[in-house]
Amino acid sequence: MSTATADRPKAAQRIHSAAKDLFHRQGIRATGIEEVCRVAEATKMSLYRSYPSKDALVAAILEEDAAAYDAWFAEATALATTPAEKLRAVIAAIADKLERPDYCGCPLLLAQAEFRDPGHPTFRLVAAYKSRIRDQLAGLAREAGAADPVLLGDTLAMLIDGAWCSLPYMGGPQAAIVLRQSAAAILGAFCRPA
Repeated sequence: MSTATADRPKAAQRIHSAAKDLFHRQGIRATGIEEVCRVAEATKMSLYRSYPSKDALVAAILEEDAAAYDAWFAEATALATTPAEKLRAVIAAIADKLERPDYCGCPLLLAQAEFRDPGHPTFRLVAAYKSRIRDQLAGLAREAGAADPVLLGDTLAMLIDGAWCSLPYMGGPQAAIVLRQSAAAILGAFCRPA
C-alpha cells in the first residue's frame, strides 16, 4: 500500500466532510447522494454502510455542528467574568463570524429552513437545539439580573437568528453592525445597573 493511500481519510470521513460542505453551500435538498459520493470519491455502498439514509447523514452532520457551536460558545465566553459580559461576548463573537466573507450563516438554521414539517427528524433536531440555546441565553440573563430573563433570552436568540437570516440581503458587515448595536441597546434596557 502506498503512503498516499495509507494517509487518505477513510470513505466515511470523506463522505461526511463532502456532505457537510455541500449541504452548507448548496442546501441539503439540492445536494444528491450521487454528488456527495462523487465529491468524496466514494461509492454509494460506502455511504450506506456508514449512514443508513440521507437523513442519518444529515443528522450526524447537524449533531456535529451543534457540538461545535457548544464548544465555540464556551470559548467565546471563557474570558468574560460576569454573566452580562458573557452575553456581550456571545454577541461580539457572532458579529465577528458575520463579518467573515465565507460565512454562510448558522448551518442548523439553514437546515431547518429546508425541513418545515415539525414531524421531520431534521426539524425536531434543530428545534430542540435552538430551544437549548434560548434556555442558555435566558440562564445567563437570569444570572445577570435581567428584569425579564426569559424575554431577554428569547429576544437575543431572535436577534441572532435574524442576523444570520439577513446575510443574503444585508451582507455580513452590515448585519454585524446591526447585531452589535441592537444587542447593546437591548442589553442596556434589560440589564440596567442596580
